[in-house]
Amino acid sequence: MRIYICIPERLNHELDNIRTDLCTSLEKYYGYIDRGEIEFFAGSSRTIEVYIMEKALNGDDIDIRNKINSLLSKIDFDLMIDVKLNYQRFNPDFRPSSRKLQKNNAPAVSEDVQEKEKDRKLEEFDYEKLSLNYHAEKPHYTFNQVILPKKTLNKILDAAATIQVEEKVFDEWGLRSIIPYAASVVSFYGSPGTGKTMTADAVAHKLGKKIIRASYADIESKYHGEGPKMVKAIFMAAEREDAVLFIDESESLLSKRLTNVNSGSEQAINSMRSQLLMCLEQFRGIVIFATNLVENYDKAFISRLISIEFLPPDKEARRAIWDRHLRGEGLRIPLSDDVNPDELAEKYDTFCGREIRNAVKDACVKTAKENRELVTQDDLIKACEKVKTDKEENERKETKSALKNLLQKKINSSRNNSGVKYFSSRPYVMYRPRRH
Repeated sequence: MRIYICIPERLNHELDNIRTDLCTSLEKYYGYIDRGEIEFFAGSSRTIEVYIMEKALNGDDIDIRNKINSLLSKIDFDLMIDVKLNYQRFNPDFRPSSRKLQKNNAPAVSEDVQEKEKDRKLEEFDYEKLSLNYHAEKPHYTFNQVILPKKTLNKILDAAATIQVEEKVFDEWGLRSIIPYAASVVSFYGSPGTGKTMTADAVAHKLGKKIIRASYADIESKYHGEGPKMVKAIFMAAEREDAVLFIDESESLLSKRLTNVNSGSEQAINSMRSQLLMCLEQFRGIVIFATNLVENYDKAFISRLISIEFLPPDKEARRAIWDRHLRGEGLRIPLSDDVNPDELAEKYDTFCGREIRNAVKDACVKTAKENRELVTQDDLIKACEKVKTDKEENERKETKSALKNLLQKKINSSRNNSGVKYFSSRPYVMYRPRRH
């Protein structure tokens, strides 16, 4: 157990009383606390900072903070009191850099120590301020709404179980002595529309937690050096909210680190990925990455992930998805008697969950727009044909774009290997005067 308190030196005479009161008051939350486990350090003249490094065995963080605030405010009502709980999650090796205080010993703090402490506080403030950009939300879906193969579902539930049984396995059974951080870091990968985002929400619901959603675009910053800070801040937000952290489009964040670093921006990208590795090592909770391009992942990250593939649904799964979207819990869609999910599952065998959902939505909107009372099988088929056409058009555009990029790479490669230089798309051969 480690408790660090940064306190104004003028209150040096109160150290024994504070130590006694804290040991007594916090025992029900942390168990027995030895007096020697509470250390005092020279702090700001207007603030008392309390860093409790370990996680409480019992009780709520709000109750613990209120108890500490109540005790310390009796000493000096005008002081600000800043309490940080389970601080080892953010900085396991933290120890105040200012001079340690002993009773009736209060020499002046050197300017160097004061400056270092000021820099440390500013850095912590930056992270905490950035973390406020991310907010946890209630999950939108449950496992009752997600159709997955049994093998996939069991693997997801096994990953979540680490968090469900954390207190018993890591605290009561002592596993924390060899594995300090109880965490599950999961990668959902597979083609678009196969349920990765819905399942992340379902995991949060299963654990009784909120969810923080982010993508690489949310973390990346146009300002040099801000990327690593944003990574640390989003993990800090997830710790603060005790939320599941879901990072979508993660192939850019987890891709191979750059080896030939020639610019500040490339160095910042590598720093961001190194910071992510550190955060994953220290995070207590569940992180879910989602990608359509798992082949771009760095091996250093893959070894830390529980990888779960999301496959396109087979006929049985498509039938269940159609039924869930037409007659599922909470739905009151007025369906005609001719609606046949089996036919739809058979006819549109390339559809995934997202496309089925879009088809149902389009059919319902069209029916309501035309002031009709029932959604028919024909409405659903027409909606499916529209979704199918849109999908094929998007695939053609993606193929055309991929071929264009491939051709451009080959052109650039041939240019680099020739004696020809180019401006724009028009080549010219460098004029070399003949020697006489």
